[in-house]
Amino acid sequence: MEVTQIRMTVLDNAGATKAIGSISFNDELAVRGIRVMESGDGRKFISFPSRQRADGQYDDIAFPLTKELYHKVSDAVIKEYNTLKESADKAKEEAKDEFMDISKIAEANPDQVFMDAPAEGRSEAPKARKGRGR
Repeated sequence: MEVTQIRMTVLDNAGATKAIGSISFNDELAVRGIRVMESGDGRKFISFPSRQRADGQYDDIAFPLTKELYHKVSDAVIKEYNTLKESADKAKEEAKDEFMDISKIAEANPDQVFMDAPAEGRSEAPKARKGRGR
C-alpha cells in the first residue's frame, strides 16, 4: 500500500497538535483526521483518528496493522508537515521583511503620507459614498 496524497493544515497554536489532515492510499482509500503531534521533548509523531469511550479512554478508528506501514505513513506525514511548516515560516519571514522595508521608508520620509495620498491625476482622495454601508 503506497501513500499517494497527503493534505495537511498547519496549525499555529501553542498546543500539542501541530497539524491536521488526511492521507490517501493507492488513490483508493482515504483516512481523515490524522494529526501531527509534538511531545514535551519536541519529538514529532502522528495520531490517527480516534473516538472517546464512555470511560474516558480513546480508541483509534483507523490505524495501520503493521509496523512497516505505520513507519511509512508516519515518515510521509511528518516529511509533508516539515515541508509545509518550512514554507509557512519562510512566507512569514518575507512578510516581516516587507513590513520592515515599509517602516524604513516611513522613517526616511516622515512627511510623506502613504495611506491617504491621492492617486496620480486626482487632486484628492476618493470620497466615501453615502448609503447603508454595503
